[in-house]
Amino acid sequence: MKSQRKALKKQLDNEMNHITFSKQQEVMDSLRPITFKQKARLIWNKEIELPLLPLTGICMLICLSLGVKYINNYDSIPDSTEKKAGELIEIEDYVYWKEDLEKTVMRYED
Repeated sequence: MKSQRKALKKQLDNEMNHITFSKQQEVMDSLRPITFKQKARLIWNKEIELPLLPLTGICMLICLSLGVKYINNYDSIPDSTEKKAGELIEIEDYVYWKEDLEKTVMRYED
């Protein structure tokens, strides 16, 4: 039986002598367990394709919605001159609101 196997192996080796396996290293690498370092390299080596037109549209929608939100918030804040209907005081050619002047004086008096 062994001689028959040896004869078959020899015949098979002779017939397959001209055939070479070009991806031998890849097969050998796939047999070993993948380490964490190799997994990290596989993750970082990915190519990402982002379609330009939809991505630009989404960014524009986000910018416009944020812009509208901030413009609406800005418009709702009353102007400081509208809020103060108090008295104006003039000191040495400078004009001050009476309330602001009193607050400032009280702060520096302490």
